[in-house]
Formats: sequence, structure tokens, C-alpha cells
Amino acid sequence: MPKKRVLLTGASGSMGGEALKELLRRKDGYDVVLLVRPSKQNRKAFTEYEGREGIKIVWGDLCNPGDVLEAVNGVDYVLHPAALIAPEADKNPRVCKGINCGGTENIIAAIKKQPDSGDHVRLVYVGTVAAYGDRLPPIHMVRVGDPLKPSVGDFYATTKMAAERAVIESGLKYWAVMRQTYIAIPNALSLLDPILFHQPVNTHIELITSEDAGYGLVQTMEAPDDFYGKVYNMGGGPACRVVFKDYLERMMEIFGLGNYRKIMPLNWFALRNFHCCWYEDSWVLNEYLGHWRHSLEDHYKQVEDATPRYLKLGARIAPSSAVKAFIKRMADPLKWIEDNETDKITAFFGSREAWEGISDWEHSIHAQQQESTGSLSGVEGKESKPETYTIRDMQEMALSRGGRCLSTEYVDIKTKLRWKCSFGHEWEASARLLKAGHWCPECAPPPWDYDTQARVDPALAAIYYNNHHRNEYQKVDWLYCPNQ
Repeated sequence: MPKKRVLLTGASGSMGGEALKELLRRKDGYDVVLLVRPSKQNRKAFTEYEGREGIKIVWGDLCNPGDVLEAVNGVDYVLHPAALIAPEADKNPRVCKGINCGGTENIIAAIKKQPDSGDHVRLVYVGTVAAYGDRLPPIHMVRVGDPLKPSVGDFYATTKMAAERAVIESGLKYWAVMRQTYIAIPNALSLLDPILFHQPVNTHIELITSEDAGYGLVQTMEAPDDFYGKVYNMGGGPACRVVFKDYLERMMEIFGLGNYRKIMPLNWFALRNFHCCWYEDSWVLNEYLGHWRHSLEDHYKQVEDATPRYLKLGARIAPSSAVKAFIKRMADPLKWIEDNETDKITAFFGSREAWEGISDWEHSIHAQQQESTGSLSGVEGKESKPETYTIRDMQEMALSRGGRCLSTEYVDIKTKLRWKCSFGHEWEASARLLKAGHWCPECAPPPWDYDTQARVDPALAAIYYNNHHRNEYQKVDWLYCPNQ
């Protein structure tokens, strides 16, 4: 049987790197094309693959249509996890949009230029859990179809949402979207970053190891045809679920830093406006891919093995005051308070008064364990519904978002209908797109105007008012550049 040809983007990342390793294990069945930026670091890292049988490296840029077309020509599969991620993405919004949206659009265009309009090519796009935004308890259980609500200022998530929309509405015969959760890598020292303090301590996380993420991505090529045309949540399952404060406690123990509560006061951490959740339906993807191989304990063991002994020793002998001073420099919320950055204080705390009201670890409700509203059996919510709908279903879907379905006939889930939101914006989109949680493209952030939208969008209100007051009004424009 002749080999299949697969293009992998993002091979220098955690998911893509593990996917490359898995593809090399399957070299008898696949030839691999890599689209890699010709940076000095990448040139050094990928030198060993140049000239190797079964591997072709296209040194180029996702933002260059010519480079992308060269990489796509002749392939059977495109695995696309490449993206510019936070925090770099939020520092460079124009570059972020060019890579995450423009790069994906270039891939779609290149596939359509293949023989028979690329109908034989299978595209798997890797989205992000960040599209769901803040889902703190008691609404921390998330399913595909929940409203997409990226956290305020999360420009990365907005570009991934736009790229996902392009894939779903591309008209390609074979596509799939996997909304990837937090990928836990063995080098967990990377956690010591300012973004650490953007997360509320009661954030619920269903992580996945980089090996399982890469393995799952490659496994999509073994999936049947009915795998395609759908959106999935990709996590590690119930065995990989944890609450951030418990995760932080275990990491600090592994690093030899001792009791993290003595090092990092609770008011260093945000109260809201991050992301991560527990996926109620991540089992659906696992049914296709069988990628649930590692547990949370496996990840902890990987971190323990990867953390150098000298670092653990140094952490144990360093004065706690020195450790605290070092970590305090990364605590962004303290800088926001000191500099009176009103937009960020409002987004992450609600108000300066709310920040001032944060008590210590022992007495704050934000640090208390909260009961889960979902089963931990791994089979919660299992159901099998055929995708058969009527125009009445479409009308009810629109009403749940405070809008209207203007079309009078439903053909199938792929055919575009006409919709209207509460603010009078009209657009065309397939039911498939709306069933994945997307709504009005003009109302989508940026800017982040959820306060106005939640007043007329019942589905959005159900998650927005979990930690926002009904009389709280804020239209946040930071990081918003109309010309981007």
C-alpha cells in the first residue's frame, strides 16, 4: 500500500513536537512534510531531519501563501496545531492575527487548489479552550456548543475563534476542529511566569500531557469519515482534572519551594477573567482517538523527573523571603493596582474594592474547595443524537441567543441560513457553526462588550452573570485596534 503524505505545522511546539515523534514511529505508513519558520533556533533544531528519507522540510511562513501552497501540494492530511500563543500573542496582536487567522486561511486556500478542489485532503485544526473564557464554579463543566466568550483582553483566543470559524465554513469536504485544553509539559518551571497570577485559584483544569496531545493529533488520521465535519473538546479526561490551587501546591512541593501559601498571598491572584474548565464531553474525542493514556499523577511524575536536582536543592536552602521577592516580581495584579490600571482591575477583579476585600488563604471563599456539578465517571452526558434538525430547531437556537433565524427552510447542517442578532446585525452561517457556540460575527470580540450583549442574549447571560453583577457595565477596548 502506498504511503500517505501528511503536512504538520507547528512542529516546534509542544503538541506539534510530540506529533512529529509519533509520525516518525509510523514512518512506514506516512511521509511527512513540515512547514517550519527559518529562524536560527529552528534551523538548529530541525537540522537532523533535513535530507532524511520520508521527511520534507519547507522552510517558510504560514503568512506567505506561496510557502503554504508548496507545503500543501500533494498531501493527504493537514495537521494544523501551529499558532502564536499568549503571552506573546497579546503583545503582538497584528502578528497574532496574521499567523493564527491568516495562516489558517492560507491553508484552506491551498487545499482548495489541489486536484478536485482538495476533496481528498483531510484538515484537522487545533483550537483552544480559551475560546470559552472564564468558567469558574459552579459552571466549570463545559460542552461543545456552549457560548464562546473569550476573557477580556485575550486577543489570542479571538484570533483562534476567527480561524475556527473559517475552517467550519470553509466548504472543505473533510475538516475537524479540536479545542485543545492546557497542555502540561514536563518542564513545568515555565509556570513561573506572570500569567500564573492571571488565574483564579479556584480555576478548574482538565489538562492533557503533551505526549497524549501529539498522539491524539496523529490518531485523527486513523479516524473514520464520520469523525470529520465536527468540533470536539480535547482534554485528558477525568483522570487529568484538578483545581488550580491544588495543582500549584503540588508543583511547589516538587520544586522544593514548600508551602506556596506562605510565599504567594491570595491577593496576588486574579478573581476572574482567565480560562480553563472541565470538559463534560471530552470522552467523545477519546472514543475516536483513544488518546487518554496519562493521568494527573503521570504528569506529576514527569515534572519530578524533569526538574534538576540542583534547582530543588537551591530552592530548599534559599531564604523564603528571597523566594517570595523573586516571585512577587511576576505578580501582575500588584502592578495593576499600583499603577491604577482601571480596565485590568475591573476585568480581573470587578473593582479595586473587590481586590482590597480579598482575605487570607484560610478565610477566603475563593480558596475553598467547591463541589463539582459534574460526574467524574468519565461518561457523564453520554448521548448519541443524530444531526437531524428542522427550521423550528434553528428558530429556537436563535431565540436562545436573543436573535432570529430569518430563513424559512432548513436543508442540512452544512447549508448556510440567514440570522439576525438583537442588535440588528445580519449574516449567513451554517447551523454547524452555531451548534459549536459561535454567534454574531460583528458582536464577537474585540472589543469585549459582554455587559451589553448579556442583557439581550440569554445563553451568554447564563455564563456571564456567574461572576458579574447585572448592574456592572464596562466596555473594554484595551488591545483593540480597529485596523487590525
